[in-house]
Amino acid sequence: MIGYISGTVVYSDSQKSVILTASGVGYEVHTSTPMVPNRDTALFISHIIREQSQDLYGFETSDDKKFFEMLLDVNGIGPKSAFGLVAHLGVQQIISAITLENVDILKSAPGVGKKSAEQIVLSLKDKVTKLELGLTVREKPVKTGAKNNNETKVDAHLVKETLAACQGLGFKDQDILPMIQRHLQEGLVQKPEEMVKIILKELR
Repeated sequence: MIGYISGTVVYSDSQKSVILTASGVGYEVHTSTPMVPNRDTALFISHIIREQSQDLYGFETSDDKKFFEMLLDVNGIGPKSAFGLVAHLGVQQIISAITLENVDILKSAPGVGKKSAEQIVLSLKDKVTKLELGLTVREKPVKTGAKNNNETKVDAHLVKETLAACQGLGFKDQDILPMIQRHLQEGLVQKPEEMVKIILKELR
């Protein structure tokens, strides 16, 4: 099984890149964005073997690869849909969407419908809380300046109320959630109305 590739990009488009390794072998890898030809690169690889084909999916971090492979365990989610989720939303946002049971955010990824999004939430909600990455949700607000081994604690009520308010103003959850995450990591906001005001100010 191939787990990691480093080499020089010899070809790339919006879906795949060919990476020439030092051994002289060029590997065709699924990549989320076009890569710059003639530049060195290194990717973590998920090697998918099927009866009639083999595919390599490339990721910049081991966390992205780990979560991609976790998505493959969900009934009805294939490599293309799983890769589209990770590439389009990013692991952090997927975890937040699953934890908050926000199907709409998951549906925004290419190839993911409502049923698939619901199945992802159902299958992975318990698992994501045990991951050594992403955000952890709890029911009580965070105290200003509180830290716990560099782990960000998210007030689920605050996030849900903020998303609902912004939704009512015509904004999409997938655009708002990263902003919420950033402000929560700073630990300065404790109320939904405060978060909404800050976000609206940034969007103006």
